[in-house]
Amino acid sequence: MHKIFSNKKAIIFDMDGVIIDNISYHIEALKQFLKQFGKEITDEEFQNHYNGRTIQEVILGLKPEADHTEVMRLAEEKEKIYRDLYSADLAPTPGLMDFLPLAQKAGIKMAVATSAITANADFTLDGLNIRKYFDAVIDSTMVIKGKPDPQIYLKAAEELNISPENCVVLEDALAGIQSAKSAGMDVIGLYTSLEKEELPDGLLMKIKNFHELNGSA
Repeated sequence: MHKIFSNKKAIIFDMDGVIIDNISYHIEALKQFLKQFGKEITDEEFQNHYNGRTIQEVILGLKPEADHTEVMRLAEEKEKIYRDLYSADLAPTPGLMDFLPLAQKAGIKMAVATSAITANADFTLDGLNIRKYFDAVIDSTMVIKGKPDPQIYLKAAEELNISPENCVVLEDALAGIQSAKSAGMDVIGLYTSLEKEELPDGLLMKIKNFHELNGSA
């Protein structure tokens, strides 16, 4: 396991774009969902304004008068489009299935902190049969403020009973990186949804997939 984790007690994983390389499916799902609001977005607009945010926040931006019940109904509508698109292609990011048991064997606690709704977290973790590796799973329904607010990462650290400075976060989205850094955590950036040069400076590493973390370098 990579020496970068030698002084860390916990690893917190974002899900979309980290555990699974699925951003293109989310973009297509959101494009289809937004048609009912007469709105179209480009891939660039998705990265700048939507990636890392919760779908609940997106819906409230489109329909501020919606109550919680309607927001969650529309959120599930959008996420069902995504799950239908991705279900046949669900696969872990390369190297993940080797990395998880290595981290577990090293005694490092692990959690998921995702902007997704519960149904998507279940779809991914149970679909890949990897829930057993995680000591905590925090999704967007468990926090009031989504990324880039640090709340979700602070909650994950609290659930693990590990101080933020002893956690390292794996993120692919700018909002998520900001969230983790605001929580006082170090970040490893995956360039799955963005190009490597689009990831900000100040990260521990920039990696394409988990193969780069499975060695001792």
